Amino acid sequence: MLVHVTFVKRFGLLLISCLLGFSLSAIAQSGRVTGRVVEKGALQQALFGANVIIKGTNLGMATDNEGRYTISSVPVGTQVLVVSYIGFETVEKEITVTANQTLVIDIELVWKGVLGSDVVVTAQARGQMSAINQQLASNKITNVVSADRIRELPDVNAAESIGRLPGVAIQRSGGEANKISIRGLSPKFNSVTVNGVRVPSVDTNDRSVDLSLVSSNMLDGIEVTKALTPDQDADALGGSVDLRLKSAPDELYADLQVQAGYTALQSTTGNYKIVGSASNRFLDGKFGIIAGFNTDRYDRSADQFSGSYQLLPNPQNQNKLTPTVSGLYLRENTVERSRLGGNLLVDYRLPKGKVMFSSFYNFLGNDGSTRVNELNVSSNQHKYSFNVYKGDASIITTSINYEQEIGRFIVDASVNRSGSLNEHPEDYYWDFMEEAAYAGADLVRFVAPELVPPIFKNNLNNTFFNYLNVNNRKTTETENSVTGNVKYSFNLGNTVKGNVKTGFKFRFLDRDHDVEQIGHGLYYGGDQELRNIIAQQLPDLGLTVSMNRFPMAAFQDTYTRKNFLNNQYPLGYTLRSNDLIRVTNAVRPYMNYEGQGSLGNDYSGTENYAAMYLMTELELTDFVTLIPGVRYENEQTDYKAKFVVGTEDRPIGQPVAYRDTSTTRDGSFLLPMVHLKVKPNEWLNVRLAYTQTLSRPTFREYAPITYVSRFRDWISAPNTGLKTSTSNNFDISVSVYQNKVGFFTVSGFYKKIDDLIWGVSFPLLKDQTVLPEIRIPNITGVPIVNTSLNNTYPAYVKGVEFDWQTNFWYLPSLFKGLVLNVNYTILESETKYPQFLRQTLPIVPRPPRPPFTYDVVVDTFRVGRMPDQPSSVANVTLGYDYRGFSARISYLYQSDILRGLASNPENDRFTDDYWRIDASVKQSLPYGLQLFGNFNNLNNRKDSNFQSSIGNYPTFIEYYGFTMDVGLRFTLQ
Repeated sequence: MLVHVTFVKRFGLLLISCLLGFSLSAIAQSGRVTGRVVEKGALQQALFGANVIIKGTNLGMATDNEGRYTISSVPVGTQVLVVSYIGFETVEKEITVTANQTLVIDIELVWKGVLGSDVVVTAQARGQMSAINQQLASNKITNVVSADRIRELPDVNAAESIGRLPGVAIQRSGGEANKISIRGLSPKFNSVTVNGVRVPSVDTNDRSVDLSLVSSNMLDGIEVTKALTPDQDADALGGSVDLRLKSAPDELYADLQVQAGYTALQSTTGNYKIVGSASNRFLDGKFGIIAGFNTDRYDRSADQFSGSYQLLPNPQNQNKLTPTVSGLYLRENTVERSRLGGNLLVDYRLPKGKVMFSSFYNFLGNDGSTRVNELNVSSNQHKYSFNVYKGDASIITTSINYEQEIGRFIVDASVNRSGSLNEHPEDYYWDFMEEAAYAGADLVRFVAPELVPPIFKNNLNNTFFNYLNVNNRKTTETENSVTGNVKYSFNLGNTVKGNVKTGFKFRFLDRDHDVEQIGHGLYYGGDQELRNIIAQQLPDLGLTVSMNRFPMAAFQDTYTRKNFLNNQYPLGYTLRSNDLIRVTNAVRPYMNYEGQGSLGNDYSGTENYAAMYLMTELELTDFVTLIPGVRYENEQTDYKAKFVVGTEDRPIGQPVAYRDTSTTRDGSFLLPMVHLKVKPNEWLNVRLAYTQTLSRPTFREYAPITYVSRFRDWISAPNTGLKTSTSNNFDISVSVYQNKVGFFTVSGFYKKIDDLIWGVSFPLLKDQTVLPEIRIPNITGVPIVNTSLNNTYPAYVKGVEFDWQTNFWYLPSLFKGLVLNVNYTILESETKYPQFLRQTLPIVPRPPRPPFTYDVVVDTFRVGRMPDQPSSVANVTLGYDYRGFSARISYLYQSDILRGLASNPENDRFTDDYWRIDASVKQSLPYGLQLFGNFNNLNNRKDSNFQSSIGNYPTFIEYYGFTMDVGLRFTLQ
């Protein structure tokens, strides 16, 4: 490993030396052309992604988000500047270039729809065309959410905006999108950056990024890359998401948005959102600064139903296996979700370059409580539990970037730092239990879930305080990185032209996860001392010393709700949190540290990555571009954790017995990649790509966390031999554009993933070693071991994406303002999942005395699709603009998604098909004012899961209801 890191470091130093040398020797007798490309009209809207080239050469570029372009090393003499942009008329302008001079050429483009009519470009049509042009300008296979689309009718967060793109499925929390899967691969298989800087994960277990932290209003666009190039981090099996920050335009700009909202589930009217930004440029436009902020608060409460079942023979139906309820869990999650964010971007324009500082911060707070009415049929118990929590998550990224043009060279370097914090400082939990909760097992057999609650007695006088705990959890992650890149443009005769690009990157990540949990039982027996303390310190509760159990009636609240779980199930009795917190604080000095909760989940570690790449872009003809390259990545990880046995709980003040454990991983990867772009004419664009990408184990999969349960019936053990997963990816994308038909794209992809990491379980039998790399302690009995392994069978993922974007500028009268976006994705995956089953075999030859059989663990597999992968995803968005009025109605559909793979297909768990309808409206007013409204989940859709063998009985339902926001926006421009 040290040899590899040293090699990459030397490569980086060599590259830096080369950059310094280039600054002295690379300037040729040539000129430079720079300027802006804007839409012709009073507003002079910048056109992001316009293609600007010097005709007959390889020199050119796509404009940035301000519509700016710069072309260096332009041969002296008369040249033709060609500017093209989908939907607009192409401009060819003759220019005269002189040696060592900068020529400023601004270009105005005219929309094709204007020719011969009085049509103007509508706001949503402009956002659509901007996204199309950015997608075509990229040298990767990408999808884009443009700045104009975000600005016109913004979504509540970045995940909601990305969820409208083809091939993307969203996951929700309280009805709000928070994570995304790309091309059927789980969120942990994606990477997320802000202006190219990695966003750290706030998840305690894996590498997924919670995009609900990020407000869309802070962004200047979103790019989702589905086929990487060698200059990007390779650990993105699904895709890479880049969130682009706004930069300061040339003129003074200010924006303020204020809105209020309503949530139907809890009839909440206190929702609000405030977003603002301001920017300007100084020193003749050289120095620019833009600052923005956002704050909001939303009620994201949800009602949840969970059901567990078992199949039993029904004597009333010829002993046919019939589902029976073994337990129901009826939850009310009351959550107030708040955000606070800010961004700052400062840049200074050099004569042929730029220095930029950017910082991006977002905070997400979740304050709430969970009430659970638990009906446990299997154990004949009725439990009421109550959880009060306060969770905070935050991310910050900071970057200093330097860019410079030196003759035919473009160099850049950056120093970046990012960090995340996920903290639950005080999570309180209490539960009360009623034993012998119903009479007669036959009463609850073979009845529908909704008929189970009335059978339980709900006897408060027989329901007693059972258990309480306090949990503190904190996860931190910090990443520092340094990058350097250089690109050189060249011509090889009159036929081949292009550029060579190379660079390096160092990443250093530190992560720490710490949990402390203290708790104690109060039900009866040895807990008498704690009950006496509570009775003495809190006499107002009506509890007496020597009381052998505390009745729930002493803590009963008057809170209730009529519309809980759509009036299908009872919320049941509720509890007073203030008195329960007082009880916890009274006995806190006498609680126990709990082994698993306090140390059994802790880990800390470091991850170091070194990478370098080499790629070239070759324009072989006027319509064929080849982009081959290779990326080298080296990794080293070092993690520490604890070995904990469940019986080793200790009172506060006494240390918990544990043993430190550690593990180290390292590996190197050489990843070839090649892209081919073919554009035989203006209306057809074909792209093909072969890439290799990675997926490293999640933190919990290889951190050496070993835990033995209290009763020695199960073990959680790490696999220190886990390898990084690799994927071979094949992509093809064909795009067709016609001015009236619009932009149509069909994309196909195929992935072969090797060494996919999968969780497995197996019984620990004496004298049989199943996985030698697993750290398993010597204990008696036959516990179940839970661990992870690299699947020896490859996983295959494939799919087709259809995307159609058009606007109807050519229709008569009021219909000219219609804008349509439709995409549909078909996904398919398959792999053989390893399983270990216990089998009983006869002893051969049969012995004269027992035992006559012996047990073995058999290594087998079953075939299934990838978790978190829907079979199909569809998005339809119909927008309408007329003068100052804009409206949008959206339809989202996701087919069922695999949530849990069992040992047989009958017990697999899936989400149900999901569809919802949202709408947005906006009206422009005088003096830069806009009035708007957002209406989400108009069809009051719920989330629901099912199990194949259970039939129509749901395993999970979540209601979160309809939400509405109305607001006012002011723009100074």
